[in-house]
Amino acid sequence: MKYIYKITNTLAVLSLIPVLLFLPMFRFIAVVDTSGGSGSNPLMGVVGSLIGGIFDINAIIEKATGINIENLPEFYTIPEAYNMFLGEGANESLKNFDFSLFPETAINYFTAAGVLFAAALLFAVLALVFGIFTKKRLLTASFSALGFISTFTAGKCFSYIAEQFVSGKISVVEILSKVEALASYEKYLDMLNFDIRIFELSSAYTMMLVIFGAIILLNIGFRLYDSVADV
Repeated sequence: MKYIYKITNTLAVLSLIPVLLFLPMFRFIAVVDTSGGSGSNPLMGVVGSLIGGIFDINAIIEKATGINIENLPEFYTIPEAYNMFLGEGANESLKNFDFSLFPETAINYFTAAGVLFAAALLFAVLALVFGIFTKKRLLTASFSALGFISTFTAGKCFSYIAEQFVSGKISVVEILSKVEALASYEKYLDMLNFDIRIFELSSAYTMMLVIFGAIILLNIGFRLYDSVADV
């Protein structure tokens, strides 16, 4: 039975790898136009449309950042998100972007989310090691519980700041205006309406919670089985 436990526990922990590599971690939907809020000011809407047509703001942003804001995909895996902003294919202006220009609260919460996700992966490794090389199943379950808590808390940190973007408290247009390559187009960026409808964690996050929960139940179940077998 101990070999069945070791194999099952190992497969459960290792299943995190394809989840993190291939399932979408982020969901992002935004509506983009150059009307400058035409609903409240028709004249600004006309001016914004004319400027958008003449200067093609989206083309300018794409040239500066490598991102076509009108054709953004809805889902992103972790590798896709990394490649977009930090990978070999990322535009230099994004690689060199000064993230200290973000609000301090956003930096702190996103940093906390990143640290907690990293901690969750560390706890997963510990659950794997202790599951293979020891019989301390409650300890293995404890590491899995810590992984679950870390993942859940990371999600809360991310969601708090994501909501700031969705509500408009943190403006994407203001952030774009801080990109050095777009600095000279700031007055045209003011005509850009970047309305974020959805910014949230997706199926990879959910599956991480499910896997950690399954590992906890697995270890508790085998621990109870051992207790009964020893009687």
